[in-house]
Amino acid sequence: MSVRTWGFNSPLAHYLPVSKMPAGTVAVVTYVFAPEWNRERKRLAGIEAAADLVSSDVLSRLGVGPGWRCAEVGAGGGSLARWLADRVGDTGQVIATDLDIGYLKADEAPNLQVLQHDLTVDDRPGEPFDLVHTRLVLEHLPDPAGAAQRLAGWVRPGGWLVVEAGDWSTRYEITPSAVFEAALIAVQKFLTSAGFDPMFGRHLPVLLRAHGLVDVGCEARGRMLRGDTPEMEFFTLTIERARTVMVAAGLISDTDVAAALALCADPTFAVMSPALVSAWARVPLPDPHPHSEPNRGSKGSAECHSEPTP
Repeated sequence: MSVRTWGFNSPLAHYLPVSKMPAGTVAVVTYVFAPEWNRERKRLAGIEAAADLVSSDVLSRLGVGPGWRCAEVGAGGGSLARWLADRVGDTGQVIATDLDIGYLKADEAPNLQVLQHDLTVDDRPGEPFDLVHTRLVLEHLPDPAGAAQRLAGWVRPGGWLVVEAGDWSTRYEITPSAVFEAALIAVQKFLTSAGFDPMFGRHLPVLLRAHGLVDVGCEARGRMLRGDTPEMEFFTLTIERARTVMVAAGLISDTDVAAALALCADPTFAVMSPALVSAWARVPLPDPHPHSEPNRGSKGSAECHSEPTP
């Protein structure tokens, strides 16, 4: 029997009755947003336009600067890797990793190395890092908690792990629209069928503490996205990417998808984005007095809105 993925990815298999699948089809779950799609780079640019200001602000407050050794894991289009390379300067180093590095090759520089890497199986690239950052990656993995633990192992004692993930419970239409809401519900079902956790961001503080990290802090930020803007491309191209599969699975009609996409191009339409949850924590330093009474306040707070400090 041949192995074939239905459509462009297997999530359709979760909704389409087996009797309607082509003969010889075997469902194979793969990453939904494969880089082979000819508009994937533009979709990534939409994420960068909406999220880079948040990520760079968090990393700036953690003190990232000259001489730091940093890893950008799941670097995507490379905007944060380039920003980090500017921050660490000639005396620092940034390693940008991804499964597919086609969008990153042009960014290589003396202080910016691009590396094809699978964080779920591959070892840490080189020496421990002062900072490891990943954004909108772990919630797509089958074992996000295990991946976070692996990344914590990349960080030197006293260094920072920063994980950013979405929380889709916060998104809503500022301009009321039943058809756009239906499209986002269909997208969320589609992504969830591929193993995506749309609420993963809210679990980050507890997850980081569970892995033994300290000085844990967290904040969540959303923003208004207007139609016909670079920031809205995240929604536009996510809906477009999933269109064929969602319609074939009966999650939404093609007419409703077309109407939702028209709203994405309408400058009078506005929607509140899913929250981007940013969580940060340090790898603890070795205890200089291992036999003394522990300081029970040393693990910091896992409450949201804790301010990052260097």
